[in-house]
Formats: sequence, C-alpha cells, structure tokens
Amino acid sequence: MAALELNKCCCDYKAARRLMLVTNMILLIFSIIFIAVGGVSLAIANSFANEAQSYCVEHCALSGDAYEVGCNCIEEKTTIPSIVFQTPSIGLILLGVFSFFTSILGCVGAIRERQSLILAYICLLAMIILLQIVFGAAGAAVANANAEDIEGPLFGVLRQNNPPNYKRFKWQDLSEFFESACYAGTFRELDVDKNTTIIYKHPLCDFDGHCVRTEATEEEEACCTDDFDCNTDNPNCISGSGCFMDLFRRIGLPVVIVSIFGFLLEIVTIACACVVRTGEFRLPRQGKTINA
Repeated sequence: MAALELNKCCCDYKAARRLMLVTNMILLIFSIIFIAVGGVSLAIANSFANEAQSYCVEHCALSGDAYEVGCNCIEEKTTIPSIVFQTPSIGLILLGVFSFFTSILGCVGAIRERQSLILAYICLLAMIILLQIVFGAAGAAVANANAEDIEGPLFGVLRQNNPPNYKRFKWQDLSEFFESACYAGTFRELDVDKNTTIIYKHPLCDFDGHCVRTEATEEEEACCTDDFDCNTDNPNCISGSGCFMDLFRRIGLPVVIVSIFGFLLEIVTIACACVVRTGEFRLPRQGKTINA
C-alpha cells in the first residue's frame, strides 16, 4: 500500500522507471567510487600497520627488552590494533563490488520490466543499505577514536606510567603518518644497563589535550593556556591523541562521507523500484498490461 500511495502522490510508473534507470547508473558510478575510496583508505591503513610492525622489529632488536611502547618484543609484533583501521575500508570495497552487480540487476529489471528481478534487486539493495550503515558506523568510530580497540590497547597504553608512555614512543620514526608537531618535544631517559641516554621526540602537550604541568620543559610550558589546555593556536602544540586523530580521520572519514551519499541515493532508488514493481507491466509477447 505504501508503494501504491507513493505511485499516486510522487510519480507515475513511467517516470519512476526512468528515474530508477538514472539512479542505477549513478549508483553504478558510486560503486566504483566506493571501491576507489575504500582502496585508498585501506592502503593508508595497511601502510601504517606495516610501518608499525617494522618499527617494533627494529626497536625491539635495538633495546633487547621484552617490551617497547606499542610493541610485544617477545613475539616481535606491534600491539597497535591495525585491524580496527582496516575493517571499514575492507567493508566499503565489498559494498562497492555488491553495489556494482546489484545496480546492473536493477537496470536489467527496469528495462525488461520483470517483477522477479526487481524484487530481487529491492532485497539486495536493502541488504546493502544495512551493511552500509554498519560499515559507515565503523568508519565513524575510527574517525572519532571511539572504537573499543583504540581506546584500550592503544590510547590506554600510551597514557600509562610516569613519565607517560607517549613520551617513550618514537613518533618521528613514523613521520610519514604524523605531522612534525607530533615530535617537536624532547625527552631524555638514562638506560642504566647500557649507560647511555635515550632521546625520544614527542608531542609538546600531554596525551589527552592538556598542557604538561609536571616537570615541564620551556617548550611544553609555551603550549600551556591560562586554562591549562593545549594551545592549539601554536602550530607546534598538539597532543598525542590529536596526532592519532588526524591519522584516524584520513582512514575513517572518507568511508563515512561516501556511505552517507550512497545511502541517500539508494533510498531514492529503492523507492522508485517499489513504484515500478507495483505499477503496470507488459505481459510477455502481448500488447496488454496488468497491474502488479
């Protein structure tokens, strides 16, 4: 009944059929965009995962310790949960592939005016919309660092200890992914066993976006506002979480944006498909028409 009301109030059968064909052509283009955007985001996520793994292999070998910040030196692997960065991108690529073939099915159904094809198309497109919501939400969780695997295994570890672990993480070794402000500060720590001083480069604000108030250097004090927050107006001042947030947005935000635009287009297309399916169809090999 809802589809019939839409047929009466919004557009007739012929107009809905034309619009369905047009939106399917656009959806076909969008499916390629899905694959391309997902591929770029996945390339960034994979590149970061590979660099983080190389970082751990190198620094674990140099230190000889069982633990380095962000690394499990016993197994020689990173503890940064890279899979959570990769999942939304992989999902978007799969959605692009499904959308490509589903849009072709919709075009064939509209051109040949086959109820069975259009019904299958509606069901598949509804499933794609649900999956798109899931992967779009996953992309938003990554872009906003709200994913549980980010907050605990990554951010939680970097906040620990005194001095905090974010000062013992060698940000400059991953400079491909972090801006120069992420390693503008300097922290020196004596390695008693080797009788050497280890130099770490780190953000000038504390990990959660406040200014450093304990044993702060002159550079760290320069990043402190009157409210003891990080002075982000200074291009050299940034927090550890802010450094990661920039990376997460590059990975997750494109997934969210294309998912929203794709969702709106798919809603219009599925509405037109419902109108077409409940409109007039030609009987095979006859000039008569019937109401579905």
